Amino acid sequence: MAQPERFIPARAYTPLPLGTVVPRGWLRKQLEIQRDGLTGNLEKVWPLVGPESAWLGGKGESWEIGPYYMDGLVPLAFLLNDGGLKKKAAKWVEWSITHQGPDGWLGPPTDHGDRWWPRAVLLKALAQYADATGDKRIETAMAAYFMHMYRSLPDAPLTQWAKFRWGEYLVSLIWLCENR
Repeated sequence: MAQPERFIPARAYTPLPLGTVVPRGWLRKQLEIQRDGLTGNLEKVWPLVGPESAWLGGKGESWEIGPYYMDGLVPLAFLLNDGGLKKKAAKWVEWSITHQGPDGWLGPPTDHGDRWWPRAVLLKALAQYADATGDKRIETAMAAYFMHMYRSLPDAPLTQWAKFRWGEYLVSLIWLCENR
């Protein structure tokens, strides 16, 4: 018996993969200003995103600063096709996916009450990186993380930020479903 076709409804606003649109003119200039300013040099002037960041394996900040930095750094690197920024972004991504816990946990261990929230931001940055590079390891890492979340939520429900911003996870979950 033939399998029925899978119906996938069209979405009105389908996100474009990173790199689909190439910035030119004023927008490119603004991105270059960002690269030459804080975003491109933040690790030099703000220790919280330096080598001691827990998001790079250090003993420093383990909450949301690393993921938010990645969420800006990754698109900037690939929109400008800047090798130096790509190398910085790769360092953050590489640590995140090569230090995934056996249970699927991503990122550093945390003692914050809202352990889930920073990972929503991290996953968005990882999805953009995968779009730009084709790195299939990210799909595997994200799938393992979402399974960990599925298993863990009954005993460790969303609290604080994650409780109210759970929809942020949908961006990455939809991306994963469409790319697996």
